[in-house]
Amino acid sequence: MSKETNKTKKTAHRFSLSWKLSLGMASGFFVIFIIFEVIISELIKQYFGDIPDTLYQWLWLTVFLGGSAVFVFSFILTRYILRPVKSIETTIEALQDDPMTNVRAKKTHANDEFSDLTTVLNRMIDRLQNLIGAQQQFVSDVSHELRTPVTIVKGHMDLLNRWGKDEPEVLDDSIKSSLAEMQRMETLINEMLNLTRAEQIPIENIQEVTEIGGLVHRVFDNFKLIHPDFIFTFDDDLSQSANVKVRQDHMEQILIILADNAVKYSLDRREIHFALSQTPNRVEIGVQDFGEGLSSEDAQRVFDRFYRVDKARSRAKGGNGLGLSIAQRLVEAYGGEITLESALGSGSAFTIRLPLYKEKTDEEKLSD
Repeated sequence: MSKETNKTKKTAHRFSLSWKLSLGMASGFFVIFIIFEVIISELIKQYFGDIPDTLYQWLWLTVFLGGSAVFVFSFILTRYILRPVKSIETTIEALQDDPMTNVRAKKTHANDEFSDLTTVLNRMIDRLQNLIGAQQQFVSDVSHELRTPVTIVKGHMDLLNRWGKDEPEVLDDSIKSSLAEMQRMETLINEMLNLTRAEQIPIENIQEVTEIGGLVHRVFDNFKLIHPDFIFTFDDDLSQSANVKVRQDHMEQILIILADNAVKYSLDRREIHFALSQTPNRVEIGVQDFGEGLSSEDAQRVFDRFYRVDKARSRAKGGNGLGLSIAQRLVEAYGGEITLESALGSGSAFTIRLPLYKEKTDEEKLSD
């Protein structure tokens, strides 16, 4: 109630910018025209003698009517010009009342400062709401996923408090279990932080360019080294160097997530296949395994955060259900896409498509 009263008082006592500009223009007209009228009157007196009273009256009437016309015209003109200001004010008040509001400042068709201000404001609100949403999602995920390990650790601490002091076996088992859960919590928190960061990448500010061929080969060689019991193959169809506007560490993280996922779920046929190709506008990277595969239902949800096809088995392998979510968020943040083709018992094939980065020619730079 008090907020509404304050708004009403502000509206009632405020001297708007439209009135200020209109009165200013009209006052300026009055001053200029009065000076002009005095000068003309003196010149007429000097060359033609006294001016009739009727002419004086007409001159003053012209000043009054002209000033009034200027005031009305300037008031209408300033109201039209300042329309975006009202929209911006309404948007900011709505944001103040509800940070997740859907209200946005209306864009103007004119290419002027108000149009730029409206675009910047709307972009800032979108960015702010994305940050708020990511924060809320992070808090929700933390509270949901950490409940189980915290409960397990608490249970072991209670067990130690009761019997662990006198029974070495209970002490040893509880310490090992508690340390394992703490390690899992640490991994989970790091992955959730990575996921949150992946959702907040401002792609328009990224300046780093990565040569994709060398990076994929490096990840391929690293996995061959650390998994000698697997067969790794690579089809490289690049005819020339391919650059993408992606941070190198992010690109490497995406590939490691996919390759690590392929290794985890390859049980009988331990073979991983990498592929690299290029179209006129995109570069495509494939990582394929020949392991368990996924049903169509699981394949549709595999990128959802915390989704596990087999929760017990995934947990035993150290998975938290966040790796593929991080990979997808990173790829999409850089304007690309990631797809999955899979069938039960036949393995899975992930494909990443990213836009190629091409240096602008001198003519294109000049046109920009």
